[in-house]
Amino acid sequence: MKLIQNSLLAVMAASGLAVATQATADDHQLSQAPGFYRMNVGDFVVTALNDGTSDMAAHKLLHWDEDKIRAALAEHFMDSPVEGSINGFLVDTGAQQILIDTGMGKGVSPSLGKLTTHLAAAGYTLEDIDAVYITHFHGDHVSGLVNNGERVFPNAKVYVHERDADAESAQSKYAPYRAADAFVTFADGESPHAGIKVNPTPGHTPGHSVYHVESGGQTMVVWGDTLHVAGVQFAHPEVTIQYDSDPDKARAQRLQLFEMIAENEYWVAGAHIAFPGIGRLKKENDGYRWVPANYTTRIEQPK
Repeated sequence: MKLIQNSLLAVMAASGLAVATQATADDHQLSQAPGFYRMNVGDFVVTALNDGTSDMAAHKLLHWDEDKIRAALAEHFMDSPVEGSINGFLVDTGAQQILIDTGMGKGVSPSLGKLTTHLAAAGYTLEDIDAVYITHFHGDHVSGLVNNGERVFPNAKVYVHERDADAESAQSKYAPYRAADAFVTFADGESPHAGIKVNPTPGHTPGHSVYHVESGGQTMVVWGDTLHVAGVQFAHPEVTIQYDSDPDKARAQRLQLFEMIAENEYWVAGAHIAFPGIGRLKKENDGYRWVPANYTTRIEQPK
């Protein structure tokens, strides 16, 4: 088990750095505490890691009437643009540390690229990561793989669906891992690691995949871009977004996945749900209601 036992010291150190930074920041913005949150899923520990937030012009990007979009957001006391989270999730099985998605990485925006800082605050090093699963090739999910052309996770193999493996926009992110013989593709029906079941959900991208973390009779469904704007798409899952490569397929996958999750009362961990992005779904009218996880401090070590 590679988790640092006294992670409180790491949290204090990370907080100290944040305080020092904010004192000299030109924009005078204050920082929150380190963005990690962990919970047990069976015998595993899943840690949500926030990469930061970014504004999304939902009223322009969603395929729906603008007045309806703003009305739906107003139900949640929000408006567009929406400040959206970008989250990754670490699955600690005890034997292995498996990261799902890597965020936007350093250098894009001061409000992004914080996933590795929060990983350290949670008590892990970059070298601890044994595997990185990618939900799909878009930049806010794969860009954190590489920094200055080098692997960010030097001991990790990267796993991606074969239909997204050759995406031109992701080649530079995958290249250092390919060169190190640490890049693995999988096909429909394949699941490289015990305890993580691959559920291919093509539509947002051809190889978009959802991962079912399964341990001790519990399941957490970790998704990438199944949903972008929680204030709209939970209640109205039929609404698609411009980022979808095939909107009709993306809609069908979301409807099918939401129904399955709600019926089975599975946990959900979402890349673009307000941090920590963990909760459950309840069927409500023609859509669904998001029920955030109850905050917990009762975490057991992975077995």
